[in-house]
Formats: sequence, structure tokens, C-alpha cells
Amino acid sequence: MTETPLKQQFSPEALRDIVDLALWTGQLLLQHGANASRTEETVHHLGTGLGCDWLDVLISPDAVVITTTSHEEFRTKARRVVRFGGVDMAVVAAVSELSYQVSAGELDRFETRARLKEIGKRPLNYPRPLLILLVGLACAAFSKLFGGDWPVFAATWLAASSGMAVRLWLRQRNFNFVPQVVITAFVAGLLASLATLLSWGSQPQIALVASVLLLVPGVPLVNAFHDLLSSHDITGLARGVHGGMISLGIAVGLSLALAVTGIQSLWPTFATPPTLAEDALWAGIAALGFGVLFNVPRRALWGAVLCGAVGHGVRYGLLASGWGSLGTVEVASFVGGTAVGFLGLLLARRLHTPRILFTVPGIIPMIPGTFAFGTMLGVLQAAGIVGAGGSDPFLLQAGLNAVKTGLVLGALAIGTVLPTLLFERQRPVV
Repeated sequence: MTETPLKQQFSPEALRDIVDLALWTGQLLLQHGANASRTEETVHHLGTGLGCDWLDVLISPDAVVITTTSHEEFRTKARRVVRFGGVDMAVVAAVSELSYQVSAGELDRFETRARLKEIGKRPLNYPRPLLILLVGLACAAFSKLFGGDWPVFAATWLAASSGMAVRLWLRQRNFNFVPQVVITAFVAGLLASLATLLSWGSQPQIALVASVLLLVPGVPLVNAFHDLLSSHDITGLARGVHGGMISLGIAVGLSLALAVTGIQSLWPTFATPPTLAEDALWAGIAALGFGVLFNVPRRALWGAVLCGAVGHGVRYGLLASGWGSLGTVEVASFVGGTAVGFLGLLLARRLHTPRILFTVPGIIPMIPGTFAFGTMLGVLQAAGIVGAGGSDPFLLQAGLNAVKTGLVLGALAIGTVLPTLLFERQRPVV
């Protein structure tokens, strides 16, 4: 019986260097939108690929803690993770690719450090004017998914693009995420209110709903469910709270906009596109805009668009079918999310890249914006900010819409991660 040969023994300085590289890897992933299990796995593979016998990795909401083992030497170190700069799928993909190269023995620790430095300094894949226009277009596509006409489409595009420009300006000046969200929602809501004040289109209130969807906390909420399902409970709960704070910031920004404009009648009559082809088209455009917002690499952007069109198309078909429980929005969203999950897994294997590049932009068009807006509207009505306030039915309706929002989000998140839970079972890395 032969024993497994031990890896080479490192000097204390070399072991410290590997710890720093592993921490740097985890920091980049958490800062730019990776979930806890992907971060844990990638950090472990990179550390063992650089020659450590083992790594114990602890992921918390705002820190990474690593213990490395090399023969009889141990090193434990923590690094605080400060989230800034937004979701960047290109960084997540580049770091994941780097870990595979290190695991295959293609890079040593000096080359790894140089690559991490280069990844951290990469510019965005898309120029700022294009980013602003496409994010605005994505929100305008949402207005078509909600049944808006072309004047509402134009108003939404203008309001959302302006809001995105303000958001980028605030981010560049390192504003905290809460005022970023509130001010962006205020600007977008104020401009979208013009559609109602000037009676643009048949349902101008739809512009108010669609214009603030550029702020939708899709990544934190999806990661929250994924972390909870993978037993990273504290991190999952923290991300859920973060998503809730973003939603609250949107509500505050809209309230300020409505207080300025004095608009009282808000609830539009939502509708769906008349055909499956139109539904898939607008959903794909929405996924395109959010793919650009999340800095999905150009070579993978078409996959994000495809996931958005297919997932929303599947949900549209089920909702239109009237097949009992399959025709409910919760079940249809689960099936649509599952379709995105499987398609994202296939694309990830084909393109050798993380599947979140496809699945996260792909499910954004199915985010329950109408129910979330109903929740915020009910709270605003109960508070007397719009309409006749102080009535219990408003709070009841807000509560029902909040439950509906949570159920649909949960269905989307579980459906999206279901293929991973079924077909990518891996041994623990801690």
C-alpha cells in the first residue's frame, strides 16, 4: 500500500504569499457578485493548486478567513471585503479561469500575483455612453413587457437612462449605496412622472414602475437564496437584508419624486405582450441591458440574451396556457427559472465560464416588478403620501403583494440553482 506523496514544503514567507493570493482571490469574487460557495471553491482550488496541502475557507458577509496547511506549517489570516463598484461578471469569470489554470499547474505564485493585479485593473467591457443607453433600453423593454405603448417606452428609456447616468456619477464619487439608490430612484421617478403629467400614452404610470428597475437587487437576492441553500446561512441572510435595503431605498426615492410632482393616481392596468415572440424579444432585450450593466464578457453576452428570452418565454407560455397550477405566476416562474438554470449550465460548459454570467441576467426579466411596485404603492398609500392614506386595506394589499414578491423571487432563485443542486454535487472544501 503506497502513501500519497506530500507536496513540497514552503518557507514561511512563501506560505504567507499564498495566503495573501488566496485572500485576494476571495476578495475580488465577493466584491463583484460571486456567491459564497463559488468563492469558497475557487479560493480552495487556487491555494491547493499553488502547493498547499489544504485550505480551510470561511466566508462571511464582509470578510474572508483562510487557514493554509503545508506539512507542519499553518497560517491563518483574514481580509475584510468592502463592496464597491457594482456587479462585475467579467472579474468573476477571469478569476475563475485563473483558478483553473493554477490548479492545472500552468501558473506559479508570481504569475498568479501578476494576473490578479491585471484583473483588478481591467476597464469595463462597455463604454459608459453605451452602458447608459442599453440600461435605459432594458427598462424600456420592461415597459413593453408590462403592456406599455410606444410613448411610455420612450418616457421610460429617457428616465431610466438619466437615472443610470446619475447612478454612475454617484458611484464614481464613492457615495454609499443607500444614497445612490435613493437619488437614482428619485431622478428616474421624477422624469418618469412627466409621462403621467403630460398624459403620454394610454398607461403612463407604467413608466414609473419600469424606470426604477435598473436598481432591482437581483444579484443580492439570488445570491442570498443560493447561499442559504448551500448552508452559508449568515452570508445568505446578510445579502437578503442588503437586497431589502435597496428595495427600501427605491421606495424612498419614488416617494420623494411623487411628493414633488403631486401625482396621486398611480396603479396602471398591466398587460402582457400579445404574442410569445414579442414577449421573448423584449425579455431578451432586457437581459441584454442587464448583461451590459453586470459587465458580462462580450463573448458570453449572447448567452445571457438567450437565457432571458427562453426563460421569460417559458413563463409566458405557462401563464397563457391556463393549465391549473402550472398557470400560476409562482409555478410558471419556477419553471422559467429552471429553464434558465439548465440552459445556463449548458452554456457554461460549452464556453468554459461560470454559469452566473448567463443565469443572473437571464432571470432579471422575470423579477416581479409589478408586485414589488404594488408593495411600495400600498405602503405609500397607507402613509398618506399618495391617495387617501391611513387605511388598513392599503396595508393588507401591500402585505399580499410583498408575499407574492417573495414567493416569485424564491421560485426564480430555487429554479435557477436547481441544476447545480442536482448535477454538480461536490465534496466539501472546508
